Amino acid sequence: MRRLCIHGHFYQPPREDPWTGLIRPQPSAMPFADWNQRITAECYRPNGQAAILDASGDVASRMNTYAYISFNFGPTLLRWMSRSAPDVLQRLVEADAMSQERLGFGNAMSQSYHHSILPLANAEDKQTEVHWGIADFEHRFGRRPEGMWLPETAVDTATLEVLAAAGIQFVILAPRQAAAVKGPQDEAWLDVNADTIDTGRPYRVELPSGKHIAAFFYSPEPAQGVAFDGWLNNGESMAARLSDRPEALVHFATDGESYGHHHRHGEMALAYCLRTLAADSELEITNYASVLAAEPITHTARIRENSSWSCAHGIGRWSENCGCVIDPKRSGQQDWRRVLRTAMNALRDEVASFYVQRMHQLGEDPWDVRNRYIAHLIAQESGQPHADDPIPDGRFSAELKGLLELQRHALMMFTSCGWFFDDPGGLEAMQILRYAHRAICLHEELGGASLEPFFLDQIDPLESMDLNLSGGSRLYEQHVVIAQDS
Repeated sequence: MRRLCIHGHFYQPPREDPWTGLIRPQPSAMPFADWNQRITAECYRPNGQAAILDASGDVASRMNTYAYISFNFGPTLLRWMSRSAPDVLQRLVEADAMSQERLGFGNAMSQSYHHSILPLANAEDKQTEVHWGIADFEHRFGRRPEGMWLPETAVDTATLEVLAAAGIQFVILAPRQAAAVKGPQDEAWLDVNADTIDTGRPYRVELPSGKHIAAFFYSPEPAQGVAFDGWLNNGESMAARLSDRPEALVHFATDGESYGHHHRHGEMALAYCLRTLAADSELEITNYASVLAAEPITHTARIRENSSWSCAHGIGRWSENCGCVIDPKRSGQQDWRRVLRTAMNALRDEVASFYVQRMHQLGEDPWDVRNRYIAHLIAQESGQPHADDPIPDGRFSAELKGLLELQRHALMMFTSCGWFFDDPGGLEAMQILRYAHRAICLHEELGGASLEPFFLDQIDPLESMDLNLSGGSRLYEQHVVIAQDS
């Protein structure tokens, strides 16, 4: 029996105003109020009820495509969805239950919480992002996750150690993230790259701690075809392309927004493709956890450290002027990424020093309490008490809440999209600067010294071509601080 697994990574960065918790109008998303609403209408909701047309062009049936593909949703997006699109969230939960009934394992995968680039995070932030991601998944889907999606598939050994220690069994990586492989009878490692890695099997990655984790390196051609080469123009043709592949396991991953947002009616092509392939008695549409349970892993792999799926230079896109851009004409003009990364790291460290000192004064373990703060956020959202909520009734509750909100904003300011695009004046970079500003304000409200002069000095070299502004101080004062009062 040949197997097929299609994975969709569904994600939007947090867009909420750090003071009000509401999303400000985003004119670029017109005719919708903001991008979350627009992409929900174009992609997330249609995939829960994708139309399959008959020969006359009429709707013959509908499919919840999430029940037949592996998927992960960003936790901050699901938190927004629980308030603003609960019908879509319900479709996801139903799809996971349907796949459990069909395969014995659910299609849903977890994701680290804030979509920060984990190899660039310090040890404490890695732990919290993974812990929060697992806790949020358990809240949404009512079960432990087998796998976790790494933002931008960015990976290093230290990150895999955190996942393995948390009980995560597998990750999905791009083919170029495999460095070397070894079969069960091989004594020597074989160097591989994106063109030579056999993607038709899972690999065991041995870790220095003695633990291990499975890695699926996805097939590059279908991923490229769906994302960029027009495979979603025709669902029947897409099914034929996938059916003709020789691997025992055919699997690939793309942004889930390909199915309806990046490609109009892409969810319909996906549904038609899935229905066509489901009729093939020699092919099983499956998920990664089911593949792992079916037979033991026979091959091992070494990962390419500090690599990702969307930066050919590793993880430079989120830390340096590596050359990766949206507009090729602007390649080499991203020195601001290093400036912003350095500034955020410095602010994080200042805030952390204050936080640790104050938590010790309260007799609390600072990082254990922060890890458990996700229980408070879940209780706040659901309106139901949570046994692990670290903020009890008592004299320290307000102070504890303020300190943990300080840390929450310090985590949010590392959302990866802030570095992904070409200019620091863009929507996403402005958003993480607002989270940084909120952290600075909370630090001072809680009795700490003003960190604003320190931070402004750090970001002073920033220049925005989009906003025609030179100097991070002007950028901050005219487009970050002013937004608090507007």
